[in-house]
Amino acid sequence: MATRPATGAHTVLVEDKQLYGLGGAAVKHLVVTIPTAKVIHLFTDRYFTGQAILDYLVSRNVYLTGTVMTNRTDGVTECFPKDTCMERGSSVSRRHEDGKACLVKWKDKKSVLLLSSTFGIKPEGSCKRWTKEQRQRVDVRQPAIVRSYNTYMGGVDIWTD
Repeated sequence: MATRPATGAHTVLVEDKQLYGLGGAAVKHLVVTIPTAKVIHLFTDRYFTGQAILDYLVSRNVYLTGTVMTNRTDGVTECFPKDTCMERGSSVSRRHEDGKACLVKWKDKKSVLLLSSTFGIKPEGSCKRWTKEQRQRVDVRQPAIVRSYNTYMGGVDIWTD
């Protein structure tokens, strides 16, 4: 009798779910198939992004950039300014003690949190956004991490050097 591939609740290890969360455990399970001879850049959404999985991926020569939930930032976001204190186009960042990760909060219409082992705020670019007050499209400052995420994100996307 042929064995079926692992699917569902038992696809990832329980220990990995506890350490990385379900999304991070799924990323760890899938990244095993990626050869690590080249540098790989992985872009994910907030369900798959966190500091623990980022640290694991960096050890495998895979660099992660993605939106991240506040509860997966180890309390770093508490020192960020509140959304109401930020103007559109402003950003703030914190680098992890080991220098392997950068957490960025960028305010567009709403704020967004991004975590990356590759990108940060610099070089800062701009993007066009509509404003009701001026009734036209205006330039808004945009960090490099946001520009890269928007360029490569479309589901889970892999970029190799």
